[in-house]
Amino acid sequence: MRDRTLDLAHAPSVSLHQLRLFITLARYRSFTRVGDEFGITQSAVSRGIRELEDEIALRLFDRTTRQVTLTDTGRRLLSRVAPLVEELEATLRPRAHESGEPGVVNLACSCGLTASVLPPLLASCGERLPETTIVLMDRPQNAVLQLVRSGEAELGVVIAPDNLDGLATEPLFADGLAAVVGASHRLSGAGRIDWQQLRGMPLLLLDDDTGSLAAIEAALTRHAVTGAVRQRLTQPAAVARMAEAGLGIGILPMHARSASDSDRVRFIPLEPDESRTIMLVRRRGRALRASAAGVWSHFIASSTHTLIAAQAIEA
Repeated sequence: MRDRTLDLAHAPSVSLHQLRLFITLARYRSFTRVGDEFGITQSAVSRGIRELEDEIALRLFDRTTRQVTLTDTGRRLLSRVAPLVEELEATLRPRAHESGEPGVVNLACSCGLTASVLPPLLASCGERLPETTIVLMDRPQNAVLQLVRSGEAELGVVIAPDNLDGLATEPLFADGLAAVVGASHRLSGAGRIDWQQLRGMPLLLLDDDTGSLAAIEAALTRHAVTGAVRQRLTQPAAVARMAEAGLGIGILPMHARSASDSDRVRFIPLEPDESRTIMLVRRRGRALRASAAGVWSHFIASSTHTLIAAQAIEA
């Protein structure tokens, strides 16, 4: 019978710090970025990964002068280890009431959503959680994601991005695209507008920080909308005002309606529906403090009411 004492003596001695380095390097594929996140040097990151590989006698990364990639062994280990580390850190992290942290929550929000989706959420949160103070960070969407990944913002509100690496997410609601027409336009009385009705018409497109232009152009291609002159604008209000002046038909996310209200312009749903998801994001593997967790839960619970408020039709 094998000596169990001998087995224990030869068991790998792996630290939580080493595993966190491994998971973060797998995400960023950059020793420099991992060093920045952990506040250590690039050589210290390299040493930590090398010590982990030596301890478990496995090669986890292929390294060249230009890139760092996971080996097949590394990918298999990552899928097993990452959820365990996340759960362990969540268990070990003290709750806000135990650590005496104040009820201040840093919330980053994509500029395209700050004026439309966020106000009713913040107002209801203030009523529901009066002891919590939310510090708003109004930024371009890529900056929001960076703030959340770095931990500078505990929560973020974004339009579903292409890259969700390192983030835990919760959908709030799906938001469709609408045609924006002036009240005197011949289509202003329509209940819905088919994409193909836009063929040959001058279009006013939203080119903002959330990737709206790419999504809109993809929809125009899918529905064979050709021969249209395209103006690219960065502000929903500019799209609405130009549509109001009869300079074209705008295409905006429906949530922009609340920030572009006017009785001289109409938001009309486009069909077939083309929608994107408004979502909450937080850093994966980091348990939220009680105050941030309260905001997270409240935003999710309020999302249906927020959608109604954002899409309310002008009487």
